[in-house]
Amino acid sequence: MTITVTNQKPAVLDALHTISCTGDYDPMPAIQQTLIDPLLEPLNPNAPASITDAQGADLTGGIPDLVLSCLGETLNVASEQTVKELLGQTLINFDQGTPLPVAELFAVQAGQQNKMPAPSPRVLYTAQADVLPAAKALLAGTGDESAFFASIAYTFHPDTLGFWFQSSAAFDDFKVWLSQQTQMMASALPPATTKLLNDFTALSLKGLTESLLVRKDDSDANDEHSFARALVHMLMNYAEQQRAQANQQNTALDTGVLPFTIGELFCPRSLVLVNVEAHARATAAKITGEWNLINQSLASPVKVVSNTSLSKLTSLPRAAARAAALGANQQPGQPGSRSAQVAFRKQPPSKLDLLKDITRVLRRMGKVNKSQNIFRTTKATFLKANRRNPDDFNKPGRITSVQYMPDLHIYIDTSGSISEENYQEAVMMLIRIAKKLNINLYFNSFSHFLSQEVMLRTENKSTAQIWKEFRRIPKVSGGTEYTQIWQYINASRVRQRRLSLMVTDFDWLPPSTRQDHPKNLYYAPCSAMDWSSMVDLAKRYADSMQHIDPSIRQRLLGMVV
Repeated sequence: MTITVTNQKPAVLDALHTISCTGDYDPMPAIQQTLIDPLLEPLNPNAPASITDAQGADLTGGIPDLVLSCLGETLNVASEQTVKELLGQTLINFDQGTPLPVAELFAVQAGQQNKMPAPSPRVLYTAQADVLPAAKALLAGTGDESAFFASIAYTFHPDTLGFWFQSSAAFDDFKVWLSQQTQMMASALPPATTKLLNDFTALSLKGLTESLLVRKDDSDANDEHSFARALVHMLMNYAEQQRAQANQQNTALDTGVLPFTIGELFCPRSLVLVNVEAHARATAAKITGEWNLINQSLASPVKVVSNTSLSKLTSLPRAAARAAALGANQQPGQPGSRSAQVAFRKQPPSKLDLLKDITRVLRRMGKVNKSQNIFRTTKATFLKANRRNPDDFNKPGRITSVQYMPDLHIYIDTSGSISEENYQEAVMMLIRIAKKLNINLYFNSFSHFLSQEVMLRTENKSTAQIWKEFRRIPKVSGGTEYTQIWQYINASRVRQRRLSLMVTDFDWLPPSTRQDHPKNLYYAPCSAMDWSSMVDLAKRYADSMQHIDPSIRQRLLGMVV
């Protein structure tokens, strides 16, 4: 499409906007004022600006819909091309040939303003060459905020809304102002919003960034005076006041907006607060690691937003990183250690392999006060008389001590993907393990239902007798659902202290939300089946569990070496 623009005053878009936190949530007036009206401001006030297509049809009234069509979940190629052509003709600083999407138009505008070529496979931006110098210049007052914004946007492309503060002291000034505003609005704010705003003032921005999740999706947290609406409204108001003050007093700015994408600018799901001074003093590696962590968090399917406490954007990957760092210092085989480096077995495990893994975990869990897993040890001692020769003091007696290992609780997958043959093979494997350990077992079968818990008295019984015990237990069938087992274990302190072993084919994907995975729950393959398929499913399960338990690979008994 060829667009013709006449009598339009070339514009520079300003990301600052104020959407009221009262009434229904409607970002369209702010979008109109921020994005659309500047494109239609006439050069000659006596005549309107005109935007037409190649056929002479007036496009003026359709520009809002045209811009919004570029902000969907999938890329609209035709709309992208048309809007870029429009922006190229109406903005002072815009490269309509940019490979970046329209959603990043503020980044493109800032890049053009600072004569920065668009990022591409041949034009790479880095923290060392771009972000660090821009941060130092902004901190020293010799650089513009747009250069700092463009350097981060071109290097990392985060899909979020950011606000920069010159230093942690500048952020503290904002918190003082926010507390005053919260007190002034106390009668209008819901208690939950007041609490979250007060919690916000306890945050520190001494590091590179602080980030929060404020919405699950675009339709969430849009109630009147919600925390998401109130906080963004106040941040925008404060940035606008600081700009007016800086212009009036001819001083440098210490706060501003980082509008990385249009969608997040008007309905942010996350906020990233940026400390410029910390960026100026950090290493390039630290800056890169921080923004990669933010992008990893933004890309994560996990979006857990609490109504009662602040939801940190990067809390889960930071916890995973801490777990990985802790694992590097742990002994091999402990949960969390070498999780990313473990290799899967090329052949199915033997019953001896699985027995060794279970025994290792039981020993690591330590002793308990009472259980069905009794461990007896006998040693010679002269403190007790010999039973056969009680009068011979030169012959030692024997002392038998009783210790208790954690109970073993088995959960066998009996969903539709598990055949009767696979089930029987899994049961026989467990019988052999129970006989080797000489213990009683707790047992459930599960699909998308969980059977009633049964204690199988397998101690000192033959294989045939134990098999009969198993056969008496009803077997559920249906789909597959692991979270019911997690919740079942976590609901009881007694069950939490057991070694829980889920025997499954791993054909299940976890939810995207954060879940509490039981500390002592491990997994084992239900049988040989098709081993390559089993390994593929186990890898898929382990990869998709990283947001719930980063050390999950260490829990796959019999699967890894």
